[in-house]
Amino acid sequence: MRRIKMKRVFRWNGWSVGLLMLGIIGGIIGTEARPGYSARGRHLEQLQETQACRRCDLEDADLSGAQLQGVDLRGANLNQANLEGANLEGANLEGAILTQTNLQGANLSRATVVEGQLGQAQLQGANLTQANFNFARLGRANLEGAQLQGAQFLSARLNHVNLAGADLAGTDFRSAVLNGADLQQVRWSQANFQGASLREATLQGSSGFGVNLNRANLVNADLTEVRLSEGRLTGAVAVGAIFADADLSGAALNLGDFQGADLSGANLQGAVLSEILLMGASLRGTNLTYSYLFGANLTAAQLQGTRFSGADLRGVLFRGADLTEADLTDAIIEGADFTDAVLTGATIPQV
Repeated sequence: MRRIKMKRVFRWNGWSVGLLMLGIIGGIIGTEARPGYSARGRHLEQLQETQACRRCDLEDADLSGAQLQGVDLRGANLNQANLEGANLEGANLEGAILTQTNLQGANLSRATVVEGQLGQAQLQGANLTQANFNFARLGRANLEGAQLQGAQFLSARLNHVNLAGADLAGTDFRSAVLNGADLQQVRWSQANFQGASLREATLQGSSGFGVNLNRANLVNADLTEVRLSEGRLTGAVAVGAIFADADLSGAALNLGDFQGADLSGANLQGAVLSEILLMGASLRGTNLTYSYLFGANLTAAQLQGTRFSGADLRGVLFRGADLTEADLTDAIIEGADFTDAVLTGATIPQV
């Protein structure tokens, strides 16, 4: 099998010297006579020589700065290993154990980490572009500022993960679980969260367009000042979620459940909200001009100062809602139900 020069493959402080010494000792007394020659040492040597070490034991190994492009580490144990700054581009880490592993600044672009275990792993600033983390477990991992463009996390578990400031453009999180995750200030244009669970996640100030959140679970999530223009939230469940001052212009929220949600001050101009559930929701000062709310339920909603001018409000239920100072100029209100609604100072067209 072709040997690869050590200096081209590994750049590890101390490790290369240690391996050389092991080789010298082995030449004198033989491998079998070395009681201190651990399985880890043999596995490191195997990795250096063959670029492959399936199911190897590399726990606590110092591989910082290592050049490991394309290596085969399927099923390997890298628990608490140090891979800071390592180059794992295109590596195969399917089923590998990377719990509490240090991967800060590492290059995992195009790597395969399917079903990998990365609980509490440190991935700050890492490059994960186009990597495959489908079905992986990353609970409480730290990916702050990481690059995830085009990566795949299909059905992955990322509960309480830190993704603050990360670039998620085009990333696939379909059916992933991100409950309690920190996604503040992420960039997520064209990211796909269809069917994902983001219960109690924090997404404050995140920005992007065309994000797919169809049928996503956003219960009690915080999306304050989020930028979701042209976003897709059809069938999303966002009970108790916060969208205060969010930009949802042109977004699709039809068939969603937003009961008790806070959308005060949000921009929903031109949005589609047909048959949405907004009972008890707060939309104070919200911009719903030229939006489409056919058949929506806004029973007992807070709509003080809300702008509905030019909106399609046919069949909307406003029962018990507070529309004080609301503006419905030129809105279409055929079949709308204002029973017990507060209309003080509201501008309502004649039917």
